[in-house]
Amino acid sequence: MKIYTRVFDAALGQIKQVETEMVIQFRSAVATIADLPTSENTSGDARLTIDTDHLFVYVNDAWIDQGVYDVADLMQTKLMQELS
Repeated sequence: MKIYTRVFDAALGQIKQVETEMVIQFRSAVATIADLPTSENTSGDARLTIDTDHLFVYVNDAWIDQGVYDVADLMQTKLMQELS
């Protein structure tokens, strides 16, 4: 899965979004961002926050927000494939 992180590019004086391909492991969802665990995490752990539907992935000792995790289109596509 592609994970997006932000890094500061000193040459440009800007923050850039960097795309990284990595294997993720979905873990149990949590109620809010405050409920994301602060210990015993492994790079690639992924958790959904129920209050915002955002997917967070643990990368470089931090939870990185990947935005809204919406599987509705994927589910609809799979359903249509099964019906055809």
